[in-house]
Amino acid sequence: MTLRTEGAKMIKKHDYLEFPDIHKYATSENLSEEVLVKAFGVEEQYHRLLLKEADFDKRVQLYDEFYSQLIPIYGRDTSLIDGVNHKDKYVKLFSKELENASVIDYGCGQGHMLQSIDRQLKTKGLLGIDVVIPEGLKSHKTIRFIESNIINHEFEEQFDVAFSDNVLEHLVPKDALIHLENIYKNLTTNGKLIIIMPNRLFGPWDVTRIKDYSQSGKLEAQGGHVNESTHTEMARQLKEIGFKKVSTILPIPKLKYSILKNVRIDTYWIEKIENSPALLKLFRRIKVRGVCQLKFPVTLIAQK
Repeated sequence: MTLRTEGAKMIKKHDYLEFPDIHKYATSENLSEEVLVKAFGVEEQYHRLLLKEADFDKRVQLYDEFYSQLIPIYGRDTSLIDGVNHKDKYVKLFSKELENASVIDYGCGQGHMLQSIDRQLKTKGLLGIDVVIPEGLKSHKTIRFIESNIINHEFEEQFDVAFSDNVLEHLVPKDALIHLENIYKNLTTNGKLIIIMPNRLFGPWDVTRIKDYSQSGKLEAQGGHVNESTHTEMARQLKEIGFKKVSTILPIPKLKYSILKNVRIDTYWIEKIENSPALLKLFRRIKVRGVCQLKFPVTLIAQK
């Protein structure tokens, strides 16, 4: 018993050495350090497996295995934290795209985005799709949910707006391309795809933050994020797929959700920052308690 206890202490001490910022990340996410260590072990393993696997069907199987192991570690329910829907700010930000539109949310998770849209805006219809749909959502009165692979699911209908909120970073680049081409096909003429995803230049954004919490781009994601990207890379890829116009928002914290919420600008200006070592160095130096404050999350509106 003593040996086991001492062994556990030794392992824990080793974990702290390997994960110097685990306490900061655990506090910010309201998760225990033990949960994060366990999650990192699973995420790091599947990160390597997914990037290495060349066969599409086998990767789909790996995604299923991965999340079937990960969800019980973190836990998942349909409740809202403190009764607040933290997707409300995004619905306000994209209200002019979402209003009176038929909307599909790819990788809808616990349905928070769709429930916020349903509460705030008038739409033609709302549909969520994900590999796992919580039981409580399957019989929702006003929102349809489909439990399916999101990469290349075939629909008999088209949508005015597709939402991809922190989804693409979980798909290896080959699958992300298949997914985006599928979304393009499923949009109506002039339909729009809204993307929100981590900016690799200010990463990591996943559980790897237990190693580096600063989000200053010093370390690449090693966990569930197999495809953190940039505005530059995503805008180019979307145009190659066929989207005729790709824009973004003014990335000014807080103001982008209020007086600047309807402003759309060309991605050129954000790309200038991303491709300038001097500007990147400048923005990475703007920190509060050791964390970068202007992280420029990839936020795009692509029109078919």
